[in-house]
Amino acid sequence: MKIAIAVTVVSLFFLTIACQTSEKNIPPVTNTTTNSTNTSTTTTTVKPSSQEIYDTFVRLTLKNSAGTAAITIRKWLPTKTQIKVYWDGGRTTALMSALDKVMADMNVLNKYNKMLRTEVVAEADIIINRVEAATHNSKYASYQVSNSSVQGTTFTQWTSDAITKAIVWLSPTTPSNLQNGVLRHELTHTLGIGHTDNTKSIMIPIMSNTNYDFNSFSVLDQRIIQILADNRVKQGSSEANISAIIKEYAAK
Repeated sequence: MKIAIAVTVVSLFFLTIACQTSEKNIPPVTNTTTNSTNTSTTTTTVKPSSQEIYDTFVRLTLKNSAGTAAITIRKWLPTKTQIKVYWDGGRTTALMSALDKVMADMNVLNKYNKMLRTEVVAEADIIINRVEAATHNSKYASYQVSNSSVQGTTFTQWTSDAITKAIVWLSPTTPSNLQNGVLRHELTHTLGIGHTDNTKSIMIPIMSNTNYDFNSFSVLDQRIIQILADNRVKQGSSEANISAIIKEYAAK
């Protein structure tokens, strides 16, 4: 079964997560969704080449949603030692376990920002909401889901210094065997990571749960998260500023 992270739902076999980028002045908010409908699949365990790692990092973190114009790094401050995640509506026992697994995987790869659950919404840095789009929109007026046919949307709020907040909307109609992939994909967006067409990454428009293990990160995705988490990679960095650091990880 394949999961399409695209702008329209084709069928039960092709599911979507919207992808377009819009920004506001203060604070800027990036709305991350996708509109590709290709039929690529991911491969979790295949080791990527050094060039693949370099190119994919640039595409995921240093290019706009169209993959054309250059942008600069956006990330949580390394000094923010805890990123607290609150699950609002639509939680299930299985999904909370999946969330714990994604956070644990991220925490192994990022020694600065540790994700943990909170039951206090007021202290949350990331809020996950799995309800009908209309219900979400009535509660989170600043984070409107514009296309309810997609399977997930991530709104990342940031200032000139760092990412400060993220709201993740998940469709309550996603089949249970694909929910973990959507959750892992969307939570990865909250780190400041966009989309790529590299089929070894969970951040592609279409994922296959026969080729990508939704319960872990691929080798490529591990490297991308590690590079972004490196304290030498700063918010606002350009490719020229961090090219040597990317190459260092790519060579591992």
